[in-house]
Parts: sequence; C-alpha cells; structure tokens
Amino acid sequence: MLRIMVCSLVAVTSIAAAKGLKVTEAEHQVSAKIDGKPLWTFNHDPAEGKPYFHPLSSTDGTVFTDLRPKDHPWHRGVWFSWKKINGVNYWEESRKTGKSAGETRTTKVERRVAADKAATMTLELEYAPAGSDDVVMNESRVVVVSPPTEDGIYTIDWSSEFRALKDDVVLDRTPLPGQEGGKGHGGYAGWSVRMNKDVKGGVFLNNAGQIGASVHRQPTPWMQFSSPEGSSLLFMDHPGNLRHPAKWFVAEKMPYFSPAVIHDAPHTIKAGESLSLRYRLVVLPDAVSGKAADAIWNRWVK
Repeated sequence: MLRIMVCSLVAVTSIAAAKGLKVTEAEHQVSAKIDGKPLWTFNHDPAEGKPYFHPLSSTDGTVFTDLRPKDHPWHRGVWFSWKKINGVNYWEESRKTGKSAGETRTTKVERRVAADKAATMTLELEYAPAGSDDVVMNESRVVVVSPPTEDGIYTIDWSSEFRALKDDVVLDRTPLPGQEGGKGHGGYAGWSVRMNKDVKGGVFLNNAGQIGASVHRQPTPWMQFSSPEGSSLLFMDHPGNLRHPAKWFVAEKMPYFSPAVIHDAPHTIKAGESLSLRYRLVVLPDAVSGKAADAIWNRWVK
C-alpha cells in the first residue's frame, strides 16, 4: 500500500516578501500569484503519479504550459519522466485508463516557503511496474522556485538522485533512426516542457546560434524558447550531468523541448549505485541574446 506523507509548514496564504507575490499551499499543490495573476503551480497529487508545474507563466502574464493535450495526454506542463526502465514503459499512458505500464510513485513530500517566498519542495519517489511491489529504483528530488527579481525573472532549480536497488537498472528510450528499431521520434526522456498553442510560433535558440528546427538533436548547455509575445524560457543543463552537453529533443510544432539525457544510447545504473541530474529553468519576461544566455548559464555553474 502506498504511503503518502505531506509535511507543510504553512497551510494558509503567505505574506509576500516580494512585491505583489503571494504563495499558497493546498493538500497537493503549491501555487504562486503575482499581483493576483497565476504565476506557477506545482502539483504533486499521488493519484497523478508524476509531479508537474502547470500553469507556468512569466511575470508579464504569458502562460507557457499545456496540460494533457489531446495529441499526447501524458504530457504535463513541466515534468520528469523516464521512457523505459528495464524494458517497461513509464512515459506513455493508456488513453483509456490514464495509466502507464510503469508507475512513478510519489511517496513523500515536504514543502517549505521561506520569508522571501522562495518555495522548496523535497520529494521521495519510487519506480515499479504497475501494480507491483517490486520497486526497481527510487529517487530523491529537490525543486526550488525563487521569487521574481525586480526585473521579473525567476528560476526553477530541479535536482534528482536516482538509486538502483537490488539489481541493475537500465534506462532506455525509443532508438534513433539508423539504430535497431529506430524511429524518427526516438531519443526523448527526462525533464521536459510541453507548451500550449498560444505560444506556437515562438523561436528556439541554442548557444551555437542555431535557431528553429535546426536545434533538434544538437548538443548545447542551454536552450531558449522565446514566445511570440517576447517572454522566454531558458532551460539549462548542468555540466555535472550525464553526457553533458545534452542533445536536445525539440518538437517545434507542439512546441516541446527537453535535454534528452539518454538521447544517443541507454544508460545503466549498477545495483546500489546512483545517477544525479541537475537543471535550471529561467522564466523571463523578455528574450535574451545568446551572449546574455551564456552569461546566465556561466553564473549558475560557477
């Protein structure tokens, strides 16, 4: 039986330390509004399995995320999912049941809202085939959302440690074209952003100066998506991560993007060993130049 623990230091509206910012907590959510408008919501209902951010907005009011769109109802705003673990699919869900063959289970959540309104969510998760007590891997995850700066910029830091238990764990994905069983859509898995139709037409940019569809499957330490309104998401891959710089899976038409950590090949975590991943998502009311994005990334990793 799954045990859920939610420890909350505050259960009522917090007093904003940042001008116009208000953070609230509910049973399975932490949310922020700025000047009365939704800024972000972190959802961790154990019934949904995979925790996620939706909505996620810039301080100028642009809403970036989509939740369970018809084309891919398992997409959840800003979320993390492996594709295959030991051959079992943890990504796609049945359109009838809404369940995956592999379960991502949230077993513990602790939340803290600091005086400056930075929100920290610490989670424990486990991975097992659906309906099975045979947990193959567990995860410790820390998610920190900063309050916006005077310039209207805020960050989401996402850190995870995945631990293989009694047996080796093989993390895999749909193979790439040219590989055995390869598909044109192969390569994706990991922390991802699914955006909505209102920001279609935005522009992707990487640190090599590539834009649009040319960024797909290219290695880069960061990727920026600029919405048609000008606000942007700067997604950054830490140099300590496996196979840094990641090759990015970018679907311009959705739009969707992710630093695909196992893009080229599977990765095995040996029994008793672990894999740590660290990312930052910067939410900005404006787009920044490639030079400015490099500076933001360099400040983060130093």
